[in-house]
Amino acid sequence: MINNVVLVGRLGTDPELTYTQSGTAIAKFRLAVNRPPRADSDQEETDWLDVVTFGRTAEICAQYLDKGALVGIEGRVQSRTWERSDGSGRGYAVEINAQRVQFLESRQKAEERRRHMGTSGPQGRPPQYQQGQQQSPPPPQGQQPPQPGPDVDWAMDENEDPFGDQ
Repeated sequence: MINNVVLVGRLGTDPELTYTQSGTAIAKFRLAVNRPPRADSDQEETDWLDVVTFGRTAEICAQYLDKGALVGIEGRVQSRTWERSDGSGRGYAVEINAQRVQFLESRQKAEERRRHMGTSGPQGRPPQYQQGQQQSPPPPQGQQPPQPGPDVDWAMDENEDPFGDQ
C-alpha cells in the first residue's frame, strides 16, 4: 500500500499549537493548494486541506510560520472518527499528517509578504506561541487526538535556520 502526499501551498491560517496530555506538541493549520484549471475553464481552483504536525516539527511550524507562508509538505493522508460529545453521532475528519515541512520562502520574502499584508508574523503572536507553552484541555470523552507515527521527524538540526538564509 502507498499513502504518500507531497504538496506545495500557502498557509490559510496561523498554526495552532497544542499539547497532548503526555506532552506531545501538535500544530494544525489549513493549506491552500492550487489545482490546474479544468478543460472547460481557464481559472485555477484551490483545495483547502487540513494539515497536522507533531513533535519538534509542530513547534517549529508554530514558531516560524504564519498565514500566507509558502511551504512544501511531505506526509500521508489520514482519517479519524470520534463520538460527538453532544451524542449526535460520529465526527469524521480527513487530514494530511505532515512528517516534513519545507519553508519555501526566504526570511526576507516572508517579511515583505507580512508588510504587504499588514501583519507582524509569528513574532507578533501571544507569548505562549513563541515559547511553545500553550496547553490544551483534554479531548472530549471518547475522542482521541491523532497519534504520530514512528516516522515523524524533523529534517533539520534545531540550531539551523529554517529559512536557509544564514
